[in-house]
Amino acid sequence: MALRICSRCKKRPAVIFITRVEGDKSTPEGVCIQCAKELGIKPIDDMLKSMDIPDEDIDAMNDQLMQLMDTIKTDEGSPEEFSPGGAATFPFLKNIFGENSGDAPAGANRNRPDELKSAETQTRKNRQDKSKKRKYLDAYCTNLTKRAAEGNLDRIIGREKELYRVIQILSRRTKNNPCLIGEPGVGKTAIAEGLALKISSGDINAKLRDKEIHLLDLTALVAGTQFRGQFESRVKGLVDEVKSDGNVILFIDELHNLVGTGDAEGSMNAANILKPALSRGEIQVIGATTFKEYRKYIEKDAALERRFQPVTIEEPSIDSTIQVLMGVKDYYEGYH
Repeated sequence: MALRICSRCKKRPAVIFITRVEGDKSTPEGVCIQCAKELGIKPIDDMLKSMDIPDEDIDAMNDQLMQLMDTIKTDEGSPEEFSPGGAATFPFLKNIFGENSGDAPAGANRNRPDELKSAETQTRKNRQDKSKKRKYLDAYCTNLTKRAAEGNLDRIIGREKELYRVIQILSRRTKNNPCLIGEPGVGKTAIAEGLALKISSGDINAKLRDKEIHLLDLTALVAGTQFRGQFESRVKGLVDEVKSDGNVILFIDELHNLVGTGDAEGSMNAANILKPALSRGEIQVIGATTFKEYRKYIEKDAALERRFQPVTIEEPSIDSTIQVLMGVKDYYEGYH
């Protein structure tokens, strides 16, 4: 039996069924959750608002439903399993799997093989196109390399020694995850931005030339995860996208926030989800934290500490500070 496609967007699975009345004619229609939200169907609107479900989770629900429907196969010779009234508890299921007895004659679906085949092909194509998108990277990360190429990052003054050390660690075969440790305000994030500038300008070794630096927003990653498994699903989805891309380096500012983020009864925190991928070298991460937080959170987790190579970022000297001020004065003169 075929999956019913949304009559509005023609690509997502229909799970909400309505009757459109025009004059004396009534037409049954099926719409997906996203289209129902856009149409302003009040019960759906109220449900989504009360549960505080963000748009990316609605997309995930659509994807999961499509995968679920693909696994449900029934014998075409047994239509009585979906006889009228057989799905009284969830009436929309009859509409998803086939026409109601009042909507079309029995066996109508089997008499339209070309139409069904076309719908299924389109569904598969849409799902494949969807999988190619960087859904989690785009939603929870900022592409620093892209911003550097667009001229939206200030150039970094000095810090050649620290940048060289970070590049050296990233170029290793194993133990290739640097952790920038320094007091607040010394320029740890600027090191990552400087690396993005080097990559965008091509002034870097061949190993890192095609890499992209993505700044992970942990706050956005956690926001709205009120159901068990929701946070883990996001983190695993992000890790899978980074692994499949192969050229993404995650920059996690305030790395110590990984320990305990998403932690709840019966769930895993972000650090525990990332550890296996880090240990196998499937993803690369640049972390940044302070000495105090490193000792308090990272050092106590020996397994997490082993996966990062510390790079100390000291306060700049007086001469270095003067160089920085002279280097950035053009930006402030142009702004003011």
